[in-house]
Amino acid sequence: MRRATARGVGEVLLCGVMIASALPAFAQGVTASIRGEVFDPSGAAVPGAQVTATQMETGLIRATTTNRRGGYVLVSLPIGHYRLEVSAKGFRTFIQEGITLSVNEAASVPIHLQIGSSTQAVEVVGNARLIDTTSTTLGKTVGEREILDLPLNGRNFSQLGLLQPGVVPVTPGLAEAGGSLREGEGYAVNGQRPESNNFLIDGAPNINAVDGGFVLEPPPDAIAQFKVLTSTANAEYGGEAGSTTNIVTRSGSNHVHGTLWEFLRNNKLDASNMSYNSADEYRQNQFGGVLGGPIRKNKMFFFGYYEGLRIRQAETINGIRVPSMLERQGNFSETYGSDGKVDPLLNLCPNPPQCTQPPQPFPNDTLPFIDPTAAKVLQLYPVPNAKDKYGVLDLYNATQILRNNEDQFGLRLDQYFNQQNVLMLRYMYGHSSLFDPLSTNGAGVPGFPVGEEHRPQDVVAQLTHTFSPALLGITRLSFLRYKFFFDEHLNHTSPASLGFQYQPTLAEAAGPPFIQFGGGGYASIGDPITGPRDTIQNSYALSESLTWIHGRHELKFGGDFRRDQINSVFGIASNGFFVFIPFPISNAFASFLVGQPLLFLQGGGNSPTGQGDLSRGLRSSNFAFYGQDTYKVSPRLTFNLGLRYDLTGPYSEIRNRMALFEPGVQSKVMPDAPPGLLYPGDAGVPAGLIPTEKDAFAPRIGLAWDPTGSAKWLITTAYGIFYDPCYNGPGGPLQAPVSAPPYIRTPQLLFPGSLSNPFANGNPFAAPFGSTMTLLTLDPHLRLPYAQDWNFNIQRSFGTDWLFEIDYVGTKGTKLPRLIEDNPSIPRPGQTWADQQNNIDHQRPYCMPNASGNCTYSSIGLISGGANSSYNALEASLRKRFGHGLSMLASYTFSKALDDVSSFNIAGSSSQDVAGDNDLAQNPFDLNAEWGRSLFDARHRFVLSYEWALPFWKQPREWYEYILGNWQVNGITTYMTGTPFTVVDESFNYDAPEITGFSAFRPNLVGNPNNGPKTVAEWFNTSAFRRINLSTTPAGVYGTEGRNVVQGPGFADWDFSAFKDIPLAESKTLQFRAEFFNLFNRVNLGLPNSDISSPTFGQVQQALQPRLIQFALKLLF
Repeated sequence: MRRATARGVGEVLLCGVMIASALPAFAQGVTASIRGEVFDPSGAAVPGAQVTATQMETGLIRATTTNRRGGYVLVSLPIGHYRLEVSAKGFRTFIQEGITLSVNEAASVPIHLQIGSSTQAVEVVGNARLIDTTSTTLGKTVGEREILDLPLNGRNFSQLGLLQPGVVPVTPGLAEAGGSLREGEGYAVNGQRPESNNFLIDGAPNINAVDGGFVLEPPPDAIAQFKVLTSTANAEYGGEAGSTTNIVTRSGSNHVHGTLWEFLRNNKLDASNMSYNSADEYRQNQFGGVLGGPIRKNKMFFFGYYEGLRIRQAETINGIRVPSMLERQGNFSETYGSDGKVDPLLNLCPNPPQCTQPPQPFPNDTLPFIDPTAAKVLQLYPVPNAKDKYGVLDLYNATQILRNNEDQFGLRLDQYFNQQNVLMLRYMYGHSSLFDPLSTNGAGVPGFPVGEEHRPQDVVAQLTHTFSPALLGITRLSFLRYKFFFDEHLNHTSPASLGFQYQPTLAEAAGPPFIQFGGGGYASIGDPITGPRDTIQNSYALSESLTWIHGRHELKFGGDFRRDQINSVFGIASNGFFVFIPFPISNAFASFLVGQPLLFLQGGGNSPTGQGDLSRGLRSSNFAFYGQDTYKVSPRLTFNLGLRYDLTGPYSEIRNRMALFEPGVQSKVMPDAPPGLLYPGDAGVPAGLIPTEKDAFAPRIGLAWDPTGSAKWLITTAYGIFYDPCYNGPGGPLQAPVSAPPYIRTPQLLFPGSLSNPFANGNPFAAPFGSTMTLLTLDPHLRLPYAQDWNFNIQRSFGTDWLFEIDYVGTKGTKLPRLIEDNPSIPRPGQTWADQQNNIDHQRPYCMPNASGNCTYSSIGLISGGANSSYNALEASLRKRFGHGLSMLASYTFSKALDDVSSFNIAGSSSQDVAGDNDLAQNPFDLNAEWGRSLFDARHRFVLSYEWALPFWKQPREWYEYILGNWQVNGITTYMTGTPFTVVDESFNYDAPEITGFSAFRPNLVGNPNNGPKTVAEWFNTSAFRRINLSTTPAGVYGTEGRNVVQGPGFADWDFSAFKDIPLAESKTLQFRAEFFNLFNRVNLGLPNSDISSPTFGQVQQALQPRLIQFALKLLF
């Protein structure tokens, strides 16, 4: 028998390899299974018993027979409700109803037959056992009832992922499980980066290849279940090193069911705090419906949905400085300085940059002329409508309305050809448009709005074929298309009509340039520097899996193929960017009026005018193959053994418009390039810049032991390796304008010719390579990042509905991507930091002076794979399955997350949501000094979610019973300790990136920073820090403060909902809902000011959302 078993397993291994080779795993299973043993009254196994499972919604039937040990397994069952029937000669027929299957669940249903005739039946009603005695994967299912009933602001189901142990929000702003609108999509799971999560819908990829988040977000009413797999998933799961969120959409049934809804939020219902003013207009409406039913009974079913979202939100600007009416005419006789006196208007440098004359005052503090282009641009500036509290400065106040419109719909068809073949077809579409009149990326005044547009859609086809009761295959084909446009410039004023003589480099985004003032506090005007950022993602995926039940082995083999196409346009200052300072005129606005900028910058392409092709066409192909064996050694002991192989192709560009940096090596592809720049086709430079890694084998091993054999206890342990793909996320190496001279350039001119014609003294685009280049490139030895996961788990069930779990969970991230300064300015002996500022570039190792004596290369940002992370946690949960009107989940996590960088974002601290965080090391020569607490290190986190259908007056008779009966209350309560942050010195902000690659220095740590008063006026111990004196401190000596040593404010929140069901007629119910987010209006403080150079250092100046109220009506039929 052993030989036969080994031979059979070998045959399956060969079959699995053949299938994986024929069909190249990013798509994963969304089904469930039922397993168990059949016993006679004495406890002996009953072999050869017929076991049949019938899905109640559709009539689907799956059957098998028990093996010689009385065991049976029914695999790849659609989730839903089942009836199980078991018959054997000499025994009464056993029937059990009420079995509910969840996604990826292996339900355990043991059967005890009674002696008698098969025409006699024993019927019971009960669910499967709570403990899956064969699984070693950690993760919890969120069922349809929780998805529909728990309070969700914005009806974003992904917020419910935060209910599980080990899951924390990305930033404090997302700390509440109920979440803010469209937040909660990103979360960190067991110490892994948020961009490492994997998202699936019906087993098909649903991930944004650019930022790693959800693409499609169907409404809760269209979702049957989803499960977040948090640790040591089986070999069929991969493609990302973090968690896997597996979403299953609802399907139709033999009965017509539907829902209509309208959800309403209004600022008049909300509370206020230091960051939110309930007087500011806010209107939010979500409306839609679902409908499902049969097209042909027991054969074909449909399910469709639609949801719309409309938001109107006031954006207010108060007290921004704009030019006075006199200043607009060039008269500065009433312009006051910080001392409260009139500042004399001086001509500091009549002939910049050569200043040979002493400053000359202007008669009557009035300019003798105004540049014609400045006069036209001035018309875009709003006139003042307010004064400051001293009646001196001219200010502008305004309120604008942000508009956000979203619509989405989907349709699913399920065709049951017969009991062997089932076909599922699904299509989803979404569209959203945002009009933002006061974007944070744009000007500080109205008139320069930006827009966003998202248009996701996908189609999935899945065929399930049953070869035999023990052999089943699933083939899935999907296509995901996502168009998303950010920072669309909506002010299309022609630059030529304003008098500008240079050309925008993106004709479709032509508009006024961005103009910034470096002194006096005047508001900026013009189109944003960034944008447009237009991206179209096409992802094709094909997957195949084969499951074979052979004796005590459940073997699964499969493979996946995914092809990603990303076509993008990334504009940077395509209309130009001017900076004016109090030079050459002693007032920055006066320098603007005479047309004398300090700096001009414009991003462009490979042409003498900069109008080259700024588009990019990125391509990547990924293959994966896996084998998994669930080996039931005995009724009490199961081994899970798996191996996965990922072949992940780096992104290439269709016209090879990318570059690497290798010091001193001359390119043969582009011989005119300076030494160091290499291009695809050069020796050792593949199309994707880095070689394809071919040894990414990911083993998985787990053990599950039922010590009593009653499925009341379970002890498991598991280990696995998980690979991340080549990262291409926010600010990633291929999304941001990675320097690839001469294809993409951002030349800047100091003291350009004039406002109207900054190229009067020479066109920087005329030369294909700039005089001094700043680069961003990849480490040619970059490898795939990976994580090792391990855990030890104990489960104990109580009664029929209670389950307690306690786990130890560990992860270790290795070769994680990070950005480092590869060409830092090296201090010379005796230099101070102040001295080094005057000679930055020439002290770089790769300066390479050119013929003019200038350095060829300045800062070189290198995307390397040298980052690491570590996570250890005690995780516990107590769950009650819904029964007797009550369900709940309590989750607690005690954890420690450490790393040397918590995310990858080349944009630096300006794009970070957490104070003091930056992806760059303070000291590029000592990367180990960055090791510290992770941004998502929430040491303690507790979440309680519950649903309680009140048992009062279910059948009302009196009038008050009609009012007080049929209510249900639900809630999410969250407690979390504060997240860490770093104190920095932003006063040394301009030259620091050029010297060290970091945007701000850290001070010296001289005390305990967390021994503070914990008040709004001073949250942490500000006296624990001492600023570095740049004039006396030797260059190369850094602040002693470590990374993320200060603890931020904690978080506590109660989200609550109550709804009443009002029966209207047979099978029709009207439901009234009231939902409260932050029910008790607790003030959850934001992070304090972490800039030691700021007068508000240590103060908390913002708070998270106050109490928000949402009402809804739903019609269920």
